[in-house]
Amino acid sequence: REIFGLVWENMEGPNPVQVWRKKDRYEMRFGNRVVQSSCLRSDPHQLMLSYTRHMMLCLLLVPEPCKVLHIGLGGGTVPNFLHRLFPELEQTVIELNEAVLEAACQFFGFEEDSRRKVIITDAVEGVMSLEENYDLIFLDAYGPCSAPEELISIPFVTRLSELLIPGGWAVGNFWTLNGDFEEHSSRWKLIFPTLYQARTRPTANKILFGRKNGKAALNGSLKERAYFLQKKTGLDMLKMLVNFEKIL
Repeated sequence: REIFGLVWENMEGPNPVQVWRKKDRYEMRFGNRVVQSSCLRSDPHQLMLSYTRHMMLCLLLVPEPCKVLHIGLGGGTVPNFLHRLFPELEQTVIELNEAVLEAACQFFGFEEDSRRKVIITDAVEGVMSLEENYDLIFLDAYGPCSAPEELISIPFVTRLSELLIPGGWAVGNFWTLNGDFEEHSSRWKLIFPTLYQARTRPTANKILFGRKNGKAALNGSLKERAYFLQKKTGLDMLKMLVNFEKIL
């Protein structure tokens, strides 16, 4: 008989890492009720959480990424999704907690291979040692209750902008319930000359999309690109586009 509820736990790292089994999915939590990652047990490549789907609005801006950097692994659902969608894509992940990687591999269908590598290190130190440049950088590093302050600071986000190719985009996930989103937005306005945002649900996350200097060679309107990507990704891009707005 299948066991539901808490099925795996590691208390050794900076935060407790737990995996909870539900009827149709696995959830990753960091010792509280906040769901950090979720995946369908039958298809771990689908994006179950609304905020991860809204992050994919970045594909309207970078429709064919070649190199992607992720700050924070979670269950690896975004790297999984992109890995299947783009057969040539190379992805690098910086993750602090080795237990997160272990859980992602064991329950969420993530694996390292020639196109996906994980660096276990502190992100502040890790980004300083990187020498490549990226089309997209995802900032989605959270502890049990909030993002570490040093990973949402102006110096850190400035370093991420330096790692982007000209015209590349940074994509940041931010909680809005703690009331500091405007502060994060004001920091990104200082760093990125072009800025979009998307609200995932009325009281939940907001996603920021910041572009480094450089022209984007894109065909068609956002709506036309959303229609094409909807067919390619299976995501409801047209519906999400309603929540997508330029703020800078």
